Amino acid sequence: MKKSLISAIMVSALCGCQPDTPAQQTAAPTAQPPAPAAPVEADVAKAPVAPVPTADDPLALAKSYGCLVCHTIDKKTIGPAWKDVAAKYRGDKGAEARLMDKVAKGGSGVWGNVMMPPNPKPSEAERRKLVRFVLSLN
Repeated sequence: MKKSLISAIMVSALCGCQPDTPAQQTAAPTAQPPAPAAPVEADVAKAPVAPVPTADDPLALAKSYGCLVCHTIDKKTIGPAWKDVAAKYRGDKGAEARLMDKVAKGGSGVWGNVMMPPNPKPSEAERRKLVRFVLSLN
């Protein structure tokens, strides 16, 4: 019982079964007959699953950890463009370790007064892959 209730809640949330606007909440129901009841578990099993990013694809990894919200490869947005980061640290042997630390702990002041929030979720290997990717850009 509990499992089917949770599954039903998940499916209704995913399907957007709630009206979007007050007008839709008071609108008359459509003349369509109700859909036949089907096992909720079957619907959930058919739902598409996003691929898990691997360290082989640094852009997918960056997207999965939210890096692309503030950064792009070649244009400054909220944070610096990654090409600018690569240019700034080119030839700096300690840059990789410092940037890996900055990804995990966050920081501010190097690129202006906007703080980079900490992102401790990526593993050390994932942070290394991301930082090496950024530093490899020309």
